[in-house]
Order: sequence, then structure tokens, then C-alpha cells
Amino acid sequence: MGTPLNSLRLAAFAAATLLVGVAEARPFYVTQTSDDAWTVMDPQGIEVTPGSPVRKAWAVRVQRNILTGDPPQPGYVRTLSEYDCAARQTRWLEFTAYSRAGGMLINKVNPQPEWAPATAAPDIHAAYRVVCEGVGGRAAVSADSVAKVVINLMGSWDSPLTPLLPISPAPAAKGKVASAKTPPAKAAPAKPVAPAAKPAPVR
Repeated sequence: MGTPLNSLRLAAFAAATLLVGVAEARPFYVTQTSDDAWTVMDPQGIEVTPGSPVRKAWAVRVQRNILTGDPPQPGYVRTLSEYDCAARQTRWLEFTAYSRAGGMLINKVNPQPEWAPATAAPDIHAAYRVVCEGVGGRAAVSADSVAKVVINLMGSWDSPLTPLLPISPAPAAKGKVASAKTPPAKAAPAKPVAPAAKPAPVR
């Protein structure tokens, strides 16, 4: 679903996340739901009630811009929802939005949760597939906490470092000219030396 650039970002993110100690790591599912958002699910955090098709789980939506403004400010929204796996419906119960630094921006509890189709939005459908179908989406990564996953995803949107400007050259030695803009000229190949003339034969 993502662009090649986002696929490369995800690959780099996964490699960075896998650096966490294997003994403490557990799998998290990461699904790109738009060019500017990822949905993260912890399959071990799904609450199942025996005999009921309804399950409960938290989903974390990581966004490139959590607020309206420029430049974009990454952040994330943590949402608790119920999933009716038989009726293919979901309803959200509570959500909290956070800034990149972890500061809470807003918290809201749904006073009248209403069921809606699981396909109502890409991020909702991605979470539903993890909860009800066990499908992990685009990638499964290992980390010791969901926080590590979220931090790495937000970092994938950071602008590349500004290229360094060329350093001014030291003063050239007298009689020589140095330039920082052009590479040093390659030494001209030595010209072949013409063979010495053979002496005329003695008669």
C-alpha cells in the first residue's frame, strides 16, 4: 500500500527495532494505513471473552502531523475499541492523543459507543484484522514495548541531515592554485620517449 520510500523507511525502522534484546522482545504488528500514518497493534494485548465474538484491544495510530500546522509535528493516538468478530463491526470506547514528546493533547471517552462497519476507515480495518483474523498487516517487528515501536516510526519522518558545506581550502603554497569546487586534476600520462636514433652503419 505504501510508496517505495515508505517501504524503505519501514525496513530501516524494523532493523533499528530489532536491535532490542531478543530475550525481552515480543512481536508487534505495523500496518501503513496512509502515506502519513501507521497503525500499531500488540497481539498479546487482545482481551477475549470465552463464548463471545466481541473482543477488546488498544490500537496506536502514529501520525506524521498530530496537529494542524506546518512544519508537521509527529504524534500518536491510543484508542481502546471493541470488535465484534461475528458481525464485522467495531466501536471505540476511549482515545488519548499525545505529542511526540509524550505530552497528552486530548483524552475523550465515548458517552454512547455505537457499532460501525469494520471497513469504515483503513486504520480501523487494520486493527480489526489483527484482533479478529490474526492478520499482521504489512510487517511484524520485535520490541520490548510499544513505545519503542512508536518512537522509531515517528523518527522515520525526520528530515535527512542538511548536507555539509564544502570547507574553504587552506592558503595555497606560493605558485600553486587550490580549488574546493573542482577535483584535483589527474596527472597527465607520461609521453612515450622516442627511441634514440641508431648510428649509421660503418662502411
